[in-house]
Amino acid sequence: MKRPPTPLKRHDASLENRNVLIVGASGSGKSAFLRETVDFKQKRIIAWDPDEDYSLPRIRTMAAFEKLVKKCGFGPIRCALTVRPTEENFEKWAALVFAICHQAAPMDILADEIADVTRVGKAPPNWGELCRKVRKYGGRLLAITQRPQESDKTILNQVEFMWCGALKSAASYKYMAAEMGVTVQQLQTINNIHRKQIQYWIRKGTDAAKLETIKF
Repeated sequence: MKRPPTPLKRHDASLENRNVLIVGASGSGKSAFLRETVDFKQKRIIAWDPDEDYSLPRIRTMAAFEKLVKKCGFGPIRCALTVRPTEENFEKWAALVFAICHQAAPMDILADEIADVTRVGKAPPNWGELCRKVRKYGGRLLAITQRPQESDKTILNQVEFMWCGALKSAASYKYMAAEMGVTVQQLQTINNIHRKQIQYWIRKGTDAAKLETIKF
């Protein structure tokens, strides 16, 4: 693998936590929020993208993704992986992504629809390691799901920001209200106007959640 220009340790425990959990039903504004907060033209960005939502160079096999990772190492890499969303493929993806995380080479990592590839409870080993350690290794993890109550609990404990858009089910509203420290009724005050605005609740750390708006 390519190495950084200076012989720095791969990890730095003093790095801030920038990880984000993004929860919302289809059409809730998740993509708009990502466009506001993620530079999709940056030199190092990787996405687990089963539904082809992101405008990045696309890889369609695990073998091709592994080959790219080994070639790029700690250098520039921009890609979205679209393969069958199985737990096995997701675990391989997580292990390969973590292998090229380095505090001297920051990278954004998007993991879409995590409820499809994780289970309620403790995260599987490779995904769990990525969730727990990515901060120290220069990565920012953005985990995305429509069904938070069906996703693993590990990611909830490793994010600094929780973003919650409009939801569909009562179970999702109840779950996220508890995690965000607001009431179900507060979450349901979101007022989205097609092509004009989206609203969402966002919470940083232990701060009180806030209702925010993006206007188009």
